[in-house]
Amino acid sequence: MLSTLLLAWYDAHKRVLPFRGTKDPYRIWVSEIMLQQTRTETVGAYYERFLSLFPDVFALANAQEQEVLKAWEGLGYYSRARNLHKAAKVVAEEYGGVFPADLEALRGLPGVGDYTAAAVASIAFDLPAPAMDGNLTRVFSRVCGVREDVGAPSVKRQLLLLAKEHMPARRCGDFNQALMDLGATVCIPGTPDCERCPLRSLCNAYAEGDAEELPRKAAAKPPKELQVGVIIITCGAKVLLMERKEALLKGMWVFPLAEEGSTLSHVDKRLNTLQIKARFAGKIGEARHVFTHRIWQMTVYHYVADACQAKEGRWASLHEMNALPLPTAIRAAKEWAVELLTPEIRPILPEWMEKVSRAYSESWRSSHAHHCSPAFVEEHTPLHMEMILRGHLDTGKDVYAIFCAREAAGVLVLDQGENELVSLYLHPNYQNAGVGKAAVRFAVENLKKERNMRVTVLEDNQKAQHIYQSAGFTKMQERRILNKERNVVEMDLIREGEME
Repeated sequence: MLSTLLLAWYDAHKRVLPFRGTKDPYRIWVSEIMLQQTRTETVGAYYERFLSLFPDVFALANAQEQEVLKAWEGLGYYSRARNLHKAAKVVAEEYGGVFPADLEALRGLPGVGDYTAAAVASIAFDLPAPAMDGNLTRVFSRVCGVREDVGAPSVKRQLLLLAKEHMPARRCGDFNQALMDLGATVCIPGTPDCERCPLRSLCNAYAEGDAEELPRKAAAKPPKELQVGVIIITCGAKVLLMERKEALLKGMWVFPLAEEGSTLSHVDKRLNTLQIKARFAGKIGEARHVFTHRIWQMTVYHYVADACQAKEGRWASLHEMNALPLPTAIRAAKEWAVELLTPEIRPILPEWMEKVSRAYSESWRSSHAHHCSPAFVEEHTPLHMEMILRGHLDTGKDVYAIFCAREAAGVLVLDQGENELVSLYLHPNYQNAGVGKAAVRFAVENLKKERNMRVTVLEDNQKAQHIYQSAGFTKMQERRILNKERNVVEMDLIREGEME
């Protein structure tokens, strides 16, 4: 009787979800793992993207764990992703890629508990296994009038037996999904919509008038709040990241954490363990993340290291950081790090001239040391480079300061009259991290697109040529020998104007 009423209601009112309508156990398994501890409306986009990356169990089994964690980024509870990866390997290697149509065998897969095994078994193979999640527990406690603590093992067994008694011989998967939908849309926590419920005539709690009080649960222990220091350490255009070895967030990448406390003394202690020499650049902000059993109250700090050295961890550019799996817990810190590592290009101000000239000097020396005499290189002091920049300003050129991680990273000079990128120099710490590409894009946007643009590069500077050519500077014009003995040759690259 119950199953007849329920399935008739389901046929008329079932939710349309991206993971419904399939009998593929792989897809069902992936969706059920994702749905654990995660809202249904959140899962859809992740599910589609995950399957596009790993369309079958072999693709998932052969992937690297970091790839799986990156695809899972934002869903939280990352042990699910690691177990998903482990279970895929088991299915691929021990079952030939075919999921077993057996409840006990499914339950033996890593990360697959009673609920997930029952969901896959019933939906994919039509096996009579109740998928006892919160929705099913709530529905049966109300319909059958179970008024004991549903968290008690004996009561859990009682509810499971009641669910088995009512499960039909066929459409077992639809029966479970119907109960899930009923619990999610009608027999909801708190105040259920009993007037719309297809099981109202059978419901003990409705008859007794205490549906709002069921199910009964013992009070949950509140999560413990912890003060955590999050340390964003930049070195040039890179930031230090650490791969978590601890059980919480294992395999994910985070900024160095001071988990014993969030004060500056705790942070300094953590820096000492990493053997990092870095200067304090300021407090950035605060953030909070709630895990199941703990709360991280985070204070985020910025430190600057002059050398990309640390006892452990990885120095990552903005692009590299975005490619690594970082957990939702440090989302706010990541956003601040992205802001720090995103280059800022501004018209130079007098108060910046000294810092920018210093970066200009070090960049020029680094670029020209191999083909100029030591004496000539030494002449290009910060003061000398400041005179050059002031000369560019005096002749009407646009001089820009490039900042990254709140530090002077280099200089960009444009000549609007000649439609030329005159100079682009970056301090060595900010090279090979996307800052140069950003500066060239800025130059292209700020010069006249309808006319040919020009830039002069050294013939042996392949990296610079690659950056310019990727921005559309493809046509080589003049070629000039500057120093025959040292084979110093410069040439012009042209970006042809856009025709209207």
